Amino acid sequence: MAKPDRNTFQNRLNDLMQSIRQNILKGVYKPGDFLPAETALADQFQLSKNSVRLVLEKLVEDGLIHKIPRVGTQVASRPQQATVRFGVYPSLYEEANIGQLIERFQEQHPHIRVEPLKLPYFQAESVNQLLQSGIVDVITLNHTDYLHFRENNNLHALELYPKPQETYPFLNELFATGDDQVAVRPFIFSPVILCYNKEHFRQCRLFEPDSSWDWNDLREALVKVSSANRFGLFFHLSSYTRWPILFLQNGAEFLRDGNGRLSIGDPEMMGLLRFIRELMHEDGLFPLVMSFGEHDAEKLFKQQKASVILTTYYRLNQLIGADFPFDIAQLPKSRTRDTLLLATGIAVGAMSARKEEARCFADYLLSEQSQSFIRRQSFSLPANKWITESEQPELPNKPARLELHRELIPHYASLDRLKLSFDEIQVLGGCLGQYFSRLVDEEGLIRLFNKQLTV
Repeated sequence: MAKPDRNTFQNRLNDLMQSIRQNILKGVYKPGDFLPAETALADQFQLSKNSVRLVLEKLVEDGLIHKIPRVGTQVASRPQQATVRFGVYPSLYEEANIGQLIERFQEQHPHIRVEPLKLPYFQAESVNQLLQSGIVDVITLNHTDYLHFRENNNLHALELYPKPQETYPFLNELFATGDDQVAVRPFIFSPVILCYNKEHFRQCRLFEPDSSWDWNDLREALVKVSSANRFGLFFHLSSYTRWPILFLQNGAEFLRDGNGRLSIGDPEMMGLLRFIRELMHEDGLFPLVMSFGEHDAEKLFKQQKASVILTTYYRLNQLIGADFPFDIAQLPKSRTRDTLLLATGIAVGAMSARKEEARCFADYLLSEQSQSFIRRQSFSLPANKWITESEQPELPNKPARLELHRELIPHYASLDRLKLSFDEIQVLGGCLGQYFSRLVDEEGLIRLFNKQLTV
Protein backbone atom coordinates (compact mmCIF):
# COMPACT_ATOMS: atom_id res chain seq x y z
CA MET A 1 0.00 0.00 0.00
CA ALA A 2 1.38 3.41 -1.02
CA LYS A 3 2.31 5.75 1.80
CA PRO A 4 -0.44 8.42 2.19
CA ASP A 5 0.44 12.09 1.91
CA ARG A 6 0.51 14.24 5.05
CA ASN A 7 -3.06 15.57 4.68
CA THR A 8 -4.53 12.13 4.01
CA PHE A 9 -2.68 10.67 6.99
CA GLN A 10 -3.87 13.48 9.30
CA ASN A 11 -7.46 13.09 8.08
CA ARG A 12 -7.38 9.36 8.85
CA LEU A 13 -6.05 10.03 12.35
CA ASN A 14 -8.81 12.59 12.93
CA ASP A 15 -11.47 10.20 11.58
CA LEU A 16 -10.34 7.46 13.98
CA MET A 17 -10.24 9.89 16.91
CA GLN A 18 -13.71 11.30 16.19
CA SER A 19 -15.22 7.87 15.52
CA ILE A 20 -14.16 6.51 18.90
CA ARG A 21 -15.12 9.72 20.74
CA GLN A 22 -18.58 9.84 19.18
CA ASN A 23 -19.24 6.16 19.80
CA ILE A 24 -18.35 6.63 23.48
CA LEU A 25 -20.41 9.82 23.85
CA LYS A 26 -23.43 8.27 22.10
CA GLY A 27 -23.24 5.12 24.19
CA VAL A 28 -22.32 2.77 21.34
CA TYR A 29 -19.28 1.90 23.47
CA LYS A 30 -20.43 1.81 27.10
CA PRO A 31 -18.25 1.99 30.22
CA GLY A 32 -16.54 -1.38 30.62
CA ASP A 33 -16.82 -2.29 26.92
CA PHE A 34 -13.66 -3.13 25.00
CA LEU A 35 -12.77 -1.36 21.78
CA PRO A 36 -12.01 -3.35 18.63
CA ALA A 37 -8.45 -4.68 18.45
CA GLU A 38 -5.71 -2.33 17.27
CA THR A 39 -5.23 -4.44 14.13
CA ALA A 40 -8.94 -4.15 13.29
CA LEU A 41 -8.87 -0.36 13.75
CA ALA A 42 -5.70 -0.15 11.66
CA ASP A 43 -7.37 -2.03 8.80
CA GLN A 44 -10.63 -0.05 9.06
CA PHE A 45 -8.96 3.38 8.96
CA GLN A 46 -5.97 2.42 6.77
CA LEU A 47 -3.41 3.28 9.43
CA SER A 48 -0.43 1.51 10.94
CA LYS A 49 -0.68 -0.05 14.40
CA ASN A 50 1.71 2.61 15.72
CA SER A 51 -0.57 5.37 14.42
CA VAL A 52 -3.59 3.72 16.04
CA ARG A 53 -1.68 3.59 19.33
CA LEU A 54 -0.98 7.34 19.13
CA VAL A 55 -4.72 8.01 18.90
CA LEU A 56 -5.50 5.62 21.76
CA GLU A 57 -2.84 7.25 23.96
CA LYS A 58 -4.53 10.64 23.43
CA LEU A 59 -7.89 9.15 24.42
CA VAL A 60 -6.26 7.68 27.54
CA GLU A 61 -4.94 11.17 28.42
CA ASP A 62 -8.48 12.54 28.00
CA GLY A 63 -9.81 9.93 30.43
CA LEU A 64 -12.12 8.26 27.91
CA ILE A 65 -10.40 4.86 27.86
CA HIS A 66 -7.72 2.91 29.69
CA LYS A 67 -5.48 0.12 28.46
CA ILE A 68 -5.30 -3.25 30.20
CA PRO A 69 -2.02 -5.03 29.37
CA ARG A 70 -2.47 -8.23 27.32
CA VAL A 71 -6.26 -7.81 27.49
CA GLY A 72 -7.29 -4.75 25.43
CA THR A 73 -8.57 -1.19 25.52
CA GLN A 74 -11.56 -0.58 27.78
CA VAL A 75 -13.99 2.33 27.88
CA ALA A 76 -13.52 4.16 31.18
CA SER A 77 -16.26 4.97 33.63
CA ARG A 78 -17.36 8.54 33.18
CA PRO A 79 -16.06 10.80 35.94
CA GLN A 80 -18.42 13.22 37.60
CA GLN A 81 -18.89 16.17 35.27
CA ALA A 82 -17.27 19.44 36.36
CA THR A 83 -18.67 22.81 35.31
CA VAL A 84 -16.38 25.60 34.10
CA ARG A 85 -18.03 29.02 34.01
CA PHE A 86 -16.76 31.00 31.05
CA GLY A 87 -17.17 34.79 30.97
CA VAL A 88 -17.26 35.75 27.31
CA TYR A 89 -17.90 38.90 25.28
CA PRO A 90 -21.07 38.27 23.20
CA SER A 91 -19.42 39.44 19.96
CA LEU A 92 -17.02 36.47 20.06
CA TYR A 93 -19.80 34.13 19.02
CA GLU A 94 -19.56 35.74 15.60
CA GLU A 95 -15.96 36.93 15.63
CA ALA A 96 -14.38 33.65 16.77
CA ASN A 97 -17.18 31.04 16.44
CA ILE A 98 -16.90 30.62 20.20
CA GLY A 99 -20.13 28.59 20.42
CA GLN A 100 -18.75 25.93 18.09
CA LEU A 101 -15.42 25.90 19.95
CA ILE A 102 -17.27 25.22 23.22
CA GLU A 103 -19.15 22.33 21.57
CA ARG A 104 -15.93 20.87 20.17
CA PHE A 105 -14.23 21.12 23.55
CA GLN A 106 -17.08 19.33 25.32
CA GLU A 107 -17.04 16.53 22.74
CA GLN A 108 -13.36 15.97 23.46
CA HIS A 109 -13.71 16.45 27.23
CA PRO A 110 -17.12 15.01 28.20
CA HIS A 111 -16.23 15.25 31.91
CA ILE A 112 -16.17 19.08 31.63
CA ARG A 113 -19.27 21.18 30.96
CA VAL A 114 -18.70 24.79 29.90
CA GLU A 115 -21.32 27.28 31.07
CA PRO A 116 -21.01 30.58 29.14
CA LEU A 117 -21.83 33.85 30.92
CA LYS A 118 -22.05 37.07 28.91
CA LEU A 119 -19.54 39.72 29.96
CA PRO A 120 -20.34 43.44 29.66
CA TYR A 121 -18.12 45.64 27.50
CA PHE A 122 -15.98 48.35 29.10
CA GLN A 123 -17.10 47.42 32.61
CA ALA A 124 -13.84 45.96 33.82
CA GLU A 125 -14.67 46.43 37.50
CA SER A 126 -17.74 44.21 37.10
CA VAL A 127 -15.58 41.57 35.44
CA ASN A 128 -13.06 41.84 38.28
CA GLN A 129 -15.79 41.27 40.86
CA LEU A 130 -16.93 38.14 39.01
CA LEU A 131 -13.37 36.82 39.17
CA GLN A 132 -12.74 37.79 42.79
CA SER A 133 -15.90 36.03 43.91
CA GLY A 134 -15.08 32.91 41.90
CA ILE A 135 -18.26 33.20 39.84
CA VAL A 136 -16.29 32.78 36.60
CA ASP A 137 -13.33 30.46 36.05
CA VAL A 138 -12.15 31.56 32.60
CA ILE A 139 -12.72 34.91 30.90
CA THR A 140 -12.10 36.73 27.66
CA LEU A 141 -10.45 40.10 28.28
CA ASN A 142 -9.71 42.78 25.70
CA HIS A 143 -6.76 45.12 26.02
CA THR A 144 -8.88 48.09 27.07
CA ASP A 145 -10.36 46.18 30.02
CA TYR A 146 -6.92 44.78 30.81
CA LEU A 147 -5.62 48.34 31.25
CA HIS A 148 -8.22 48.84 33.99
CA PHE A 149 -7.06 45.66 35.75
CA ARG A 150 -3.44 46.80 35.55
CA GLU A 151 -4.08 50.37 36.73
CA ASN A 152 -6.14 49.19 39.69
CA ASN A 153 -3.65 46.50 40.75
CA ASN A 154 -6.13 43.71 40.07
CA LEU A 155 -3.85 41.44 38.03
CA HIS A 156 -3.60 39.16 41.08
CA ALA A 157 -7.10 37.98 40.13
CA LEU A 158 -5.59 36.32 37.04
CA GLU A 159 -3.29 33.31 36.70
CA LEU A 160 0.15 34.14 35.31
CA TYR A 161 1.60 32.22 32.36
CA PRO A 162 4.92 32.31 30.49
CA LYS A 163 4.70 34.36 27.30
CA PRO A 164 3.39 31.97 24.62
CA GLN A 165 6.20 31.50 22.10
CA GLU A 166 3.79 30.76 19.24
CA THR A 167 2.07 34.15 19.64
CA TYR A 168 2.96 37.37 17.81
CA PRO A 169 5.43 39.16 20.15
CA PHE A 170 3.61 42.50 19.88
CA LEU A 171 0.48 40.83 21.29
CA ASN A 172 2.35 39.37 24.25
CA GLU A 173 3.67 42.85 25.04
CA LEU A 174 0.12 44.19 25.37
CA PHE A 175 -0.57 41.81 28.27
CA ALA A 176 2.94 41.49 29.71
CA THR A 177 3.42 41.72 33.48
CA GLY A 178 7.23 41.49 33.51
CA ASP A 179 9.55 38.51 33.99
CA ASP A 180 8.45 37.08 30.63
CA GLN A 181 4.95 36.44 31.94
CA VAL A 182 1.45 37.41 30.85
CA ALA A 183 -1.76 37.57 32.84
CA VAL A 184 -3.82 37.21 29.66
CA ARG A 185 -2.80 34.97 26.78
CA PRO A 186 -3.64 36.54 23.39
CA PHE A 187 -6.51 34.87 21.51
CA ILE A 188 -7.44 37.05 18.49
CA PHE A 189 -6.43 40.51 17.28
CA SER A 190 -7.13 43.16 14.66
CA PRO A 191 -5.90 46.55 13.51
CA VAL A 192 -8.49 49.17 12.60
CA ILE A 193 -8.68 49.33 8.81
CA LEU A 194 -10.53 51.00 5.95
CA CYS A 195 -13.15 48.96 4.06
CA TYR A 196 -14.62 50.21 0.79
CA ASN A 197 -17.18 49.26 -1.85
CA LYS A 198 -15.19 48.46 -5.01
CA GLU A 199 -18.22 48.94 -7.24
CA HIS A 200 -18.85 52.49 -5.98
CA PHE A 201 -15.25 53.44 -6.77
CA ARG A 202 -15.44 51.81 -10.21
CA GLN A 203 -18.69 53.61 -11.06
CA CYS A 204 -17.01 56.95 -10.27
CA ARG A 205 -13.82 55.99 -12.17
CA LEU A 206 -11.81 56.37 -8.98
CA PHE A 207 -8.60 54.60 -8.09
CA GLU A 208 -8.93 52.47 -4.97
CA PRO A 209 -7.21 53.56 -1.73
CA ASP A 210 -3.55 52.62 -1.38
CA SER A 211 -0.74 53.20 1.11
CA SER A 212 0.05 56.66 -0.30
CA TRP A 213 -3.36 58.10 0.61
CA ASP A 214 -3.75 60.78 3.25
CA TRP A 215 -7.03 62.00 4.69
CA ASN A 216 -7.37 64.70 2.02
CA ASP A 217 -7.14 62.03 -0.69
CA LEU A 218 -9.92 60.15 1.04
CA ARG A 219 -12.04 63.29 1.34
CA GLU A 220 -11.73 63.97 -2.41
CA ALA A 221 -12.90 60.42 -3.13
CA LEU A 222 -15.80 60.70 -0.66
CA VAL A 223 -17.12 63.80 -2.42
CA LYS A 224 -17.42 61.76 -5.62
CA VAL A 225 -18.84 58.50 -4.24
CA SER A 226 -21.46 60.20 -2.03
CA SER A 227 -24.96 60.41 -3.46
CA ALA A 228 -28.51 61.18 -2.42
CA ASN A 229 -29.07 57.69 -1.03
CA ARG A 230 -25.66 56.86 0.42
CA PHE A 231 -22.99 58.39 2.61
CA GLY A 232 -19.35 58.54 1.67
CA LEU A 233 -17.90 57.54 5.06
CA PHE A 234 -19.14 56.18 8.35
CA PHE A 235 -17.69 54.94 11.61
CA HIS A 236 -18.96 55.03 15.18
CA LEU A 237 -17.49 58.30 16.46
CA SER A 238 -17.87 57.60 20.17
CA SER A 239 -16.33 54.11 20.04
CA TYR A 240 -13.20 53.59 22.16
CA THR A 241 -11.84 51.58 19.24
CA ARG A 242 -12.20 54.41 16.71
CA TRP A 243 -11.81 57.97 18.06
CA PRO A 244 -8.39 57.39 19.72
CA ILE A 245 -6.94 56.97 16.20
CA LEU A 246 -7.62 60.67 15.59
CA PHE A 247 -5.15 61.44 18.39
CA LEU A 248 -2.69 58.60 17.80
CA GLN A 249 -2.10 59.41 14.13
CA ASN A 250 -0.96 62.90 15.08
CA GLY A 251 1.33 61.70 17.86
CA ALA A 252 -0.83 63.24 20.58
CA GLU A 253 0.15 62.72 24.20
CA PHE A 254 -1.64 64.22 27.18
CA LEU A 255 0.43 66.18 29.69
CA ARG A 256 -0.37 66.78 33.39
CA ASP A 257 0.40 69.91 35.35
CA GLY A 258 1.08 70.06 39.08
CA ASN A 259 -2.65 70.09 39.82
CA GLY A 260 -3.33 67.01 37.69
CA ARG A 261 -5.02 68.98 34.90
CA LEU A 262 -4.55 67.51 31.44
CA SER A 263 -3.54 69.31 28.27
CA ILE A 264 -2.20 68.64 24.78
CA GLY A 265 1.32 70.01 24.34
CA ASP A 266 0.94 70.91 20.65
CA PRO A 267 -2.53 72.07 19.50
CA GLU A 268 -1.76 70.72 16.01
CA MET A 269 -1.85 67.25 17.50
CA MET A 270 -5.64 67.71 17.40
CA GLY A 271 -5.59 68.59 13.71
CA LEU A 272 -7.03 65.25 12.54
CA LEU A 273 -9.84 65.52 15.08
CA ARG A 274 -10.68 68.93 13.61
CA PHE A 275 -10.46 67.57 10.05
CA ILE A 276 -12.96 64.78 10.79
CA ARG A 277 -15.36 67.26 12.42
CA GLU A 278 -15.33 69.46 9.32
CA LEU A 279 -15.74 66.43 7.07
CA MET A 280 -18.77 65.36 9.11
CA HIS A 281 -20.51 68.63 8.37
CA GLU A 282 -19.97 68.50 4.61
CA ASP A 283 -23.29 67.61 3.02
CA GLY A 284 -23.73 63.89 2.40
CA LEU A 285 -20.25 62.77 3.39
CA PHE A 286 -21.03 61.50 6.90
CA PRO A 287 -24.25 60.76 8.84
CA LEU A 288 -24.75 63.47 11.43
CA VAL A 289 -27.07 61.33 13.56
CA MET A 290 -25.08 60.58 16.73
CA SER A 291 -27.45 57.82 17.87
CA PHE A 292 -26.04 55.17 15.54
CA GLY A 293 -24.82 52.13 17.46
CA GLU A 294 -21.45 50.43 17.72
CA HIS A 295 -22.13 48.01 14.87
CA ASP A 296 -24.20 50.16 12.51
CA ALA A 297 -21.25 50.97 10.23
CA GLU A 298 -21.11 47.42 8.88
CA LYS A 299 -24.91 47.28 8.55
CA LEU A 300 -24.99 50.47 6.47
CA PHE A 301 -22.05 49.25 4.40
CA LYS A 302 -23.67 45.87 3.69
CA GLN A 303 -26.84 47.71 2.61
CA GLN A 304 -24.58 49.82 0.32
CA LYS A 305 -25.69 52.99 2.13
CA ALA A 306 -22.08 53.88 2.98
CA SER A 307 -19.18 53.56 0.54
CA VAL A 308 -16.31 53.57 3.04
CA ILE A 309 -16.16 52.54 6.70
CA LEU A 310 -13.56 52.26 9.43
CA THR A 311 -13.78 48.68 10.66
CA THR A 312 -11.75 45.72 11.93
CA TYR A 313 -11.05 42.16 10.89
CA TYR A 314 -13.51 41.19 13.65
CA ARG A 315 -16.31 43.19 12.06
CA LEU A 316 -15.55 41.95 8.53
CA ASN A 317 -17.41 38.84 9.66
CA GLN A 318 -20.59 40.94 9.40
CA LEU A 319 -19.91 41.20 5.67
CA ILE A 320 -19.79 37.47 4.95
CA GLY A 321 -22.38 36.91 2.25
CA ALA A 322 -22.30 40.49 0.93
CA ASP A 323 -23.55 40.49 -2.67
CA PHE A 324 -21.07 43.10 -3.94
CA PRO A 325 -17.26 43.25 -4.12
CA PHE A 326 -15.41 45.01 -1.31
CA ASP A 327 -11.81 45.31 -0.24
CA ILE A 328 -9.73 46.72 2.60
CA ALA A 329 -6.90 49.24 2.87
CA GLN A 330 -4.82 50.81 5.60
CA LEU A 331 -6.10 54.01 7.13
CA PRO A 332 -5.16 57.25 5.36
CA LYS A 333 -2.10 58.87 6.91
CA SER A 334 -1.87 62.07 8.91
CA ARG A 335 1.41 62.85 10.70
CA THR A 336 1.91 59.07 10.95
CA ARG A 337 0.38 55.96 9.39
CA ASP A 338 -0.48 54.51 12.79
CA THR A 339 -3.60 52.53 13.48
CA LEU A 340 -5.11 51.20 16.70
CA LEU A 341 -4.28 47.60 17.58
CA LEU A 342 -7.11 45.67 19.23
CA ALA A 343 -6.60 42.36 20.99
CA THR A 344 -8.65 39.95 23.08
CA GLY A 345 -7.10 37.28 25.26
CA ILE A 346 -8.00 34.36 27.49
CA ALA A 347 -7.40 34.44 31.25
CA VAL A 348 -7.88 31.92 34.04
CA GLY A 349 -9.22 33.21 37.35
CA ALA A 350 -6.83 32.84 40.27
CA MET A 351 -9.82 32.27 42.60
CA SER A 352 -11.33 29.48 40.46
CA ALA A 353 -12.42 26.39 42.37
CA ARG A 354 -12.06 24.36 39.15
CA LYS A 355 -8.57 25.48 38.22
CA GLU A 356 -7.46 22.26 36.51
CA GLU A 357 -10.55 22.15 34.31
CA ALA A 358 -10.35 25.91 33.70
CA ARG A 359 -6.75 25.60 32.51
CA CYS A 360 -7.72 22.70 30.27
CA PHE A 361 -10.44 24.77 28.59
CA ALA A 362 -8.23 27.86 28.25
CA ASP A 363 -5.45 25.75 26.72
CA TYR A 364 -7.94 24.32 24.24
CA LEU A 365 -9.07 27.77 23.06
CA LEU A 366 -5.43 28.69 22.43
CA SER A 367 -4.46 25.38 20.83
CA GLU A 368 -3.47 25.14 17.17
CA GLN A 369 -6.66 23.16 16.59
CA SER A 370 -8.89 26.00 17.80
CA GLN A 371 -6.79 28.78 16.30
CA SER A 372 -6.87 26.99 12.94
CA PHE A 373 -10.67 26.68 13.16
CA ILE A 374 -10.98 30.43 13.79
CA ARG A 375 -8.64 31.20 10.88
CA ARG A 376 -10.47 28.98 8.41
CA GLN A 377 -14.03 29.83 9.43
CA SER A 378 -13.82 33.60 9.99
CA PHE A 379 -12.01 36.78 8.95
CA SER A 380 -10.67 37.26 12.51
CA LEU A 381 -6.91 37.00 13.06
CA PRO A 382 -5.74 34.31 15.53
CA ALA A 383 -2.92 35.24 17.88
CA ASN A 384 -0.94 32.16 16.81
CA LYS A 385 1.50 33.54 14.24
CA TRP A 386 2.11 30.24 12.43
CA ILE A 387 -1.61 29.60 11.96
CA THR A 388 -2.39 33.14 10.80
CA GLU A 389 0.45 33.24 8.29
CA SER A 390 0.18 29.68 6.94
CA GLU A 391 -3.59 29.20 6.66
CA GLN A 392 -6.38 31.08 4.88
CA PRO A 393 -10.10 31.69 5.53
CA GLU A 394 -12.33 29.26 3.66
CA LEU A 395 -15.00 31.87 3.00
CA PRO A 396 -16.63 33.31 -0.12
CA ASN A 397 -16.07 36.86 -1.33
CA LYS A 398 -12.75 37.31 0.49
CA PRO A 399 -11.17 40.76 0.19
CA ALA A 400 -8.18 40.62 -2.16
CA ARG A 401 -5.97 42.41 0.38
CA LEU A 402 -6.98 40.30 3.37
CA GLU A 403 -3.34 39.80 4.40
CA LEU A 404 -2.83 43.56 4.73
CA HIS A 405 -2.37 43.14 8.48
CA ARG A 406 1.22 41.95 7.94
CA GLU A 407 2.17 45.24 6.28
CA LEU A 408 0.63 47.23 9.14
CA ILE A 409 2.64 45.68 11.99
CA PRO A 410 5.16 48.58 12.14
CA HIS A 411 2.23 51.00 12.50
CA TYR A 412 0.33 49.30 15.32
CA ALA A 413 -0.36 51.59 18.28
CA SER A 414 -2.14 50.92 21.56
CA LEU A 415 -4.14 53.12 23.91
CA ASP A 416 -1.17 53.29 26.31
CA ARG A 417 0.41 55.88 24.02
CA LEU A 418 -2.19 58.50 24.94
CA LYS A 419 -0.87 58.52 28.53
CA LEU A 420 -4.43 58.43 29.85
CA SER A 421 -5.93 56.09 32.41
CA PHE A 422 -8.83 53.79 31.59
CA ASP A 423 -11.28 56.10 33.38
CA GLU A 424 -9.88 59.18 31.61
CA ILE A 425 -10.33 57.51 28.22
CA GLN A 426 -13.97 56.88 29.07
CA VAL A 427 -14.50 60.50 30.15
CA LEU A 428 -12.80 61.95 27.05
CA GLY A 429 -14.90 59.71 24.81
CA GLY A 430 -18.03 61.04 26.49
CA CYS A 431 -16.94 64.65 25.85
CA LEU A 432 -16.40 64.21 22.11
CA GLY A 433 -20.11 64.39 21.30
CA GLN A 434 -20.12 68.12 22.13
CA TYR A 435 -16.98 68.66 20.05
CA PHE A 436 -18.30 66.88 16.96
CA SER A 437 -21.58 68.78 17.33
CA ARG A 438 -19.59 72.07 17.25
CA LEU A 439 -20.70 73.04 20.75
CA VAL A 440 -17.05 73.42 21.82
CA ASP A 441 -13.75 73.93 20.00
CA GLU A 442 -10.46 72.17 20.77
CA GLU A 443 -9.69 74.35 23.80
CA GLY A 444 -13.25 73.97 25.01
CA LEU A 445 -13.00 70.20 24.64
CA ILE A 446 -9.95 70.06 26.92
CA ARG A 447 -11.66 72.35 29.47
CA LEU A 448 -14.77 70.16 29.40
CA PHE A 449 -12.60 67.06 29.76
CA ASN A 450 -10.87 68.42 32.88
CA LYS A 451 -14.17 69.59 34.34
CA GLN A 452 -15.77 66.17 33.88
CA LEU A 453 -12.79 64.51 35.57
CA THR A 454 -13.48 66.48 38.76
CA VAL A 455 -17.21 65.73 38.86
